[in-house]
Amino acid sequence: MTRPILAALLLAACGGKGNDGASPNVGSASPVSDEVYVQLKDAPPGLDLKVSEGKAGPPAFDRSKIAPARKLADAEAQAMLARAKPITTDPADQQAFALRPRSQPVPRTGETVTGTFPPPASSLLPPKPNDAGQDLKVLRYMPEGAVPIAPELSVTFSQPMVAVTSQGDAAGVQPVKLTPQPKGNWRWLGTRTILFDPNIRFPMATTWAVEVPAGTKSMNGGVLKTATKFSFETPTVTMVSHFPNGYQPEHLDVPMFALFDQKIDAQAVMAKITVTANGKAVAIKRLDDAEITKLGDSKKAREKQIAAMVEAAKKNDQDGRWIAFRATQELPKDAAVVVTIPEGTPSAEGPNTTKTPQIFQFRTYPPLQIVEATCGGISRVNCPPGAAFVVRFNNPLDDETFEEELVTVSPDIAALRVTQSHTNLIIQGATKARTSYKATIGSKIVDDFGQTLGKDETRTWTVGDARPSFFGPQGMVVLDPAAKKPTLDFFSTNYEQLKVSLWKVEPGDLDAYYNFLRNRWNKDNPPRMPGTKVFDQLVKT
Repeated sequence: MTRPILAALLLAACGGKGNDGASPNVGSASPVSDEVYVQLKDAPPGLDLKVSEGKAGPPAFDRSKIAPARKLADAEAQAMLARAKPITTDPADQQAFALRPRSQPVPRTGETVTGTFPPPASSLLPPKPNDAGQDLKVLRYMPEGAVPIAPELSVTFSQPMVAVTSQGDAAGVQPVKLTPQPKGNWRWLGTRTILFDPNIRFPMATTWAVEVPAGTKSMNGGVLKTATKFSFETPTVTMVSHFPNGYQPEHLDVPMFALFDQKIDAQAVMAKITVTANGKAVAIKRLDDAEITKLGDSKKAREKQIAAMVEAAKKNDQDGRWIAFRATQELPKDAAVVVTIPEGTPSAEGPNTTKTPQIFQFRTYPPLQIVEATCGGISRVNCPPGAAFVVRFNNPLDDETFEEELVTVSPDIAALRVTQSHTNLIIQGATKARTSYKATIGSKIVDDFGQTLGKDETRTWTVGDARPSFFGPQGMVVLDPAAKKPTLDFFSTNYEQLKVSLWKVEPGDLDAYYNFLRNRWNKDNPPRMPGTKVFDQLVKT
C-alpha cells in the first residue's frame, strides 16, 4: 500500500508576487475570475491538481437555534403534575451517618535520648569579657546623616550599662541625650544597647542631635573620656503624586491635587504654591470638604478622579498629607499651566523646609483638530487590505454624543464599522486591494470639552496589494478513504506560482517523515525526505 505526501513550498524566486511593476489601479478593485487551471502533466495516476479562484463555502450550521416551544398554562401544568404519584417519606430511611474507625496515628521517627538536667557545664562557651580598668566606648550607633525614614534610634556601648533586671527598672537609665525629644520610650536590648522607640516613627523634616556626654559610667566603672556626638536628618516635604498628570488636555476649571510623604499644614503650603498659565500668575483657592464632595457627584470624569484620590488618601492613613485647589477664574484655552511648590515649603511634622522647588505641569484644551490619519499606525499610502483606518484628534472625543453617521466613506466598504476610542476614530471593514477610499468626518463631531470640529474634514487612504500569503492544512492529515473524490485544499494570495513536490511512501516511512519535519531547517545536516519523488513542478495559481 502506498500513499502520496504533498509538500507545498513558497518560493519567491519561482514566480513570486503577481506584480509586473505597474502602479495599482486606484479607484477600482482587482477582477474576480472563475477560470480553472488543470495541470495533469507528469502527475501520478489518480492525482489531479486544480487551481481556481477562492470562494466562500456554505455557512456553518447554526447550533444555537432552539426547538419551537410554548409556555404551558397554569391549568395544563397542574394537570400534568396531578398525574404524578405523591412523594412519600419512609421514617426508616433516616439513619445516623456511619463513620469508620479512626486511623492509627503516624508513628514518630527517631529515637528517645535520655539526658541529664541541668546539663553539665560546656567548654564551648565564649570567654568572659574582662572590662575591668578599661575605658567606656560607644561601639556603634544608628541612624546617621540624611535618611529616608527613621524607625528607631540605637546606641551600643562596650561595657554593661545596666544591671540584669526588669525593663521598667532599666529604662530609668538613659545615658543618651536626644534633641529634640519626640514622644516615645527608651528601652534596653541586653545590658549594652539602648533603643529609643518613637510612637510611630521619628517625625519628618527634622534634624536630630544625639550625644553621649563625657564622664558617662558603665556598671563596671568604665568612664567615657570623650563625648560621642552624631546627628541624623529626616526628609523635608516631598510631593509623591499629583493631578493633573499632563497626559491629556484639561478643562479650564480643572481642580488640582498634590499628595506628600508627610503631614502638612495645608494653609501654610497653600500660601506657598504658585500657578502660572502661559507664564502669567493665576490666583488659586483651596478646596474645602464640601467642594470635594461636590466633585464626587460631578459629571466630569476628571473631577470625580480628584474626589477618589482624596478618599483613597484618607483610607490609606495619608489624611493630612494632601492638598486640593483650583484657579479662582477659568484658565485660558490651549495654555501651558505650571504648578510650583517652591523652596521653603514647610512641614507639619518638623521645622525644616524644602530646599528646592517641586513642579508639575499640564495644558488646557486647544480647539478640536485632526492630528493625523494612518492605517494601523503607518502611512495612509499602500495600506494592506483589511487594515483599519485611524483618525487621531488632539482632544478626547465625547463617546456619549458620537454616532457612526458622523463619518462617511466612499466607495462603500463591506461590513463597515466606525468606532471611537479616546482621541481616535477607527474605521474598519473589508477594504479592497488597489482601491482609494475617502472618509469625511462631519463638522458636528464633539470632544470632551463640548467643542465641535467646525467644518467637515476629508482624509484619503490608498489600499495597495495584499501581502503574499499561503495557508492550508499542516502536519499529518488523514483524508476520508470512503470519499468518492478526497481533496486537500490550500489557499494563496498574490503568488503567481508555487513549487509542488510529491513523494510516494510506505507506512514504514512514517518515522523517517517525522524526523524530516523535526530537522528540515537544519542547513548543516539537512534530513532526507523518505520515499520516492514522483512529482516536482511549478504550479501556476
